[in-house]
Amino acid sequence: MTYTKIDHIKAHVTSQWDHHRCKFQPGDYAEVSAQVLPRQYVKMDGGISDGHSHVSKKKQTRVAQIGRVRAVSCLPDGRIRSNTYKNDQSTRMFTRYYVQFKDGEILGYDSHHLNMAFSLKNLTDT
Repeated sequence: MTYTKIDHIKAHVTSQWDHHRCKFQPGDYAEVSAQVLPRQYVKMDGGISDGHSHVSKKKQTRVAQIGRVRAVSCLPDGRIRSNTYKNDQSTRMFTRYYVQFKDGEILGYDSHHLNMAFSLKNLTDT
């Protein structure tokens, strides 16, 4: 299924947040990083090995594409950042941002797979 609306997303998400420690805020432009692609690495024995990626091929095809951040993953109670502990386990989760691309599709990426997109608007704000 292709997600084109926030309510299509099956995960716990919110489209309204304003936390100063978030990498992105609603409506920011994000670019998909090349880190989603499989890449070679140097093995312990000095050899070179082909890498793999845990990111789906569908998401990999969006490398270098820019979209707008529409939602962020959250806990069931709506909090997007948590350092509390339950049953001796952290409830902290990886932050996943949901980006809507030019064709309308929404895909979720872990925060470390997204970069702030270059914007001429930011240059004129100063």
